[in-house]
Amino acid sequence: MSVAVCCRCGRATLAPVEVRYIERASGPGVTLYACPDCAPRLMPGPLPAETVPPTHG
Repeated sequence: MSVAVCCRCGRATLAPVEVRYIERASGPGVTLYACPDCAPRLMPGPLPAETVPPTHG
């Protein structure tokens, strides 16, 4: 089980939903989570898989 704090209401949730990934200049990026009640109310941002630069080949 993973527990996360909702970025909208601040409550802990046992069913976190990834809603946004924030790149950081120093260190790894941060994933923001929402609880299932708040997730539909948030506009999703890029997630980690969506921020990987495309490979040219």
